[in-house]
Amino acid sequence: MGNILRWLFNLLFTLIPVILLVVFFVSISVFLRDLSEYRARQTQAAEARLEVIRLRALGDVNAQTLEQARKTLTQRLQNIGVRGFRIEVQSSGLTARLPQLEASQRNRAIALLTQRGNLALALVKTSASDRTLAQLRPTDLQAPLLTNKDLDRVQAVLEESGRPALTLRFNRQGAAKFARLTAANVGRRLAFVVDGRVLIAPTIRTPIAGYSVSVQGFQSQQVTERLADLLQTAPLPVRLELVKTQ
Repeated sequence: MGNILRWLFNLLFTLIPVILLVVFFVSISVFLRDLSEYRARQTQAAEARLEVIRLRALGDVNAQTLEQARKTLTQRLQNIGVRGFRIEVQSSGLTARLPQLEASQRNRAIALLTQRGNLALALVKTSASDRTLAQLRPTDLQAPLLTNKDLDRVQAVLEESGRPALTLRFNRQGAAKFARLTAANVGRRLAFVVDGRVLIAPTIRTPIAGYSVSVQGFQSQQVTERLADLLQTAPLPVRLELVKTQ
């Protein structure tokens, strides 16, 4: 009888650690499962709060072009401080998912998603030199002399006078081209064109050398800030049209 009791005692002594170990692993498994389910619910809830914006590409595009557009738009939104967004390439365009934003920042983000951002600095033809800004058309301009490729950085600033301005920082090639342009065309008007729209067309008063130039004459500080947002990145390689928001 004593031997049986000792055997049972030894058996229990051996099994208890095994049982405890099994219970431990079962508990860990249940915890991890619950944690995974919780995270899945949190992800679903976060997804439900995102605003879905669909962008359709106009014209013939391929996957490489759309991926380039996605990278450009991602950089633009990051530059203005938007976080927690996602942009995905679709067969016919892009889908952007944005977090809840204040109205002003949302409008800023939507504009950056749909504007190409093509910059051109072009001389106004002498035949149109007397026309007002509102009268100027793309056909009144000569071929562009500088574009986005000539820029290194763009910044919206307030001059000491309180007037809004846009500071263009040229790369080496752009600085040389701008210096030659202004030296050879004193007295001519130079149009600042974005996406085919003439925004300002000031007269070149003197040759301008160096890597930076301050451009004035814009309607407001908000306009210069929006332009700086847009021109900080390369232009979109394709035109995108807003299809649907929800």
